[in-house]
Amino acid sequence: AAQVVAPGADSPRFDSEALWALLQPRQSWAGTQVLVVRGEGGRDWLADTLRQHGAQAHFVEAYRRTAPVLDEGARALVAQVLAQPQAWCWLLSSSEAAGHLPPLLPQADWRGATALATHPRIAEAAQRVGFGRVLTVPPSPEAVAQALRGLA
Repeated sequence: AAQVVAPGADSPRFDSEALWALLQPRQSWAGTQVLVVRGEGGRDWLADTLRQHGAQAHFVEAYRRTAPVLDEGARALVAQVLAQPQAWCWLLSSSEAAGHLPPLLPQADWRGATALATHPRIAEAAQRVGFGRVLTVPPSPEAVAQALRGLA
C-alpha cells in the first residue's frame, strides 16, 4: 500500500537524514520500489541510502529553484535593506536561495547582515556568501519568531 512518511511538525529537521531516521526501522527495503519526490537537481543521499538497503529508488523532480527577478519595488526594498543591514534579518530556507544572492546583488557587502538559516547546510551557504552573523534555527514558524525576538 502507498504511504507518505514525513517528519512531524515538531521535528527539528526536515531533510533526507531526518526522513531516513523514520524510514529505516519500518521494514526491510530489499526489492521495495520507492519514489523520491524532490526539486530539480536535488540531493541523492536518500536514494543512495535506500539503494544500499536493497530498495529500487526512482525520482520525480517536482519543482525547480530559480533565482528571483527583482522588479523596481523589490530593488528599492533591497537597496534599503543593504543600506541598513543591522536593521534587517534575512530568512534563508534553501542553500540555493543563499547562492542566488551574490550574482543578484554583486555590490552587496554582507558583513553587517544577519541571516537565519533553517538547516546547517543553509547556514554554511550563508557563511560562504559572507553574512556577518548566521544563526541556525529549526524550520518552524515558532522557532523563527523566537529567533527574531532574540535579535530585537
